[in-house]
Amino acid sequence: MQVSKFLEIVREQNNLPMLFEFRPGSIVPGGYHVTEIKNATYETIDCGNSLHTWKEVIVQVWVPQEAAAEDPHMSAEKFLKIWDVVDSRLNLYQDAEIRIEYGDSQHVTSNYDVHGFSETEDGLIVQMAPPRTMCKPREILVPLQDFAQSTLEAVSCCSPSGREETVIPLNVAADGGSSCCTPSVEKEAVSVSAAPVTSSSCC
Repeated sequence: MQVSKFLEIVREQNNLPMLFEFRPGSIVPGGYHVTEIKNATYETIDCGNSLHTWKEVIVQVWVPQEAAAEDPHMSAEKFLKIWDVVDSRLNLYQDAEIRIEYGDSQHVTSNYDVHGFSETEDGLIVQMAPPRTMCKPREILVPLQDFAQSTLEAVSCCSPSGREETVIPLNVAADGGSSCCTPSVEKEAVSVSAAPVTSSSCC
């Protein structure tokens, strides 16, 4: 989910407690703190020798040892006050994907994707899921190469997690050998859009 959409929903429900659900039925306990909000820029090369760049905003959520089971969850209003203070100094990315960083003694710390929200009698639930691994040449570059010339939808549907990502397929080794997961592709710069689509044949 993009930062701008996340904030729009939270601002609409700013009178409710915020409950972070990191897996179905598992909620971050009350008394949590928002300990850090950070801009992150990624530059990677995948197993097809292609360069990827994208941005994220990561919200770190932490539960101190002294927190009690009956402690309340942070209100959306307080969350927004923390966010606005950070944003005033750091200029947080608005068009990036938002991630929630959380871990405890039973769960390995991970940067969770935000899949959506649900409103219950307990508060506003932020529905999260751990990110998955992928072979980007198989899931992005091959479909993109096949369809990008004929339809913008083909580009949109193959972006991981719907984020805006710049993909530059690079030429492989001079001897022409292919890399581990993909045939070689011609060098071109493609901006992978986050625009939603209703249907596509590439995924």
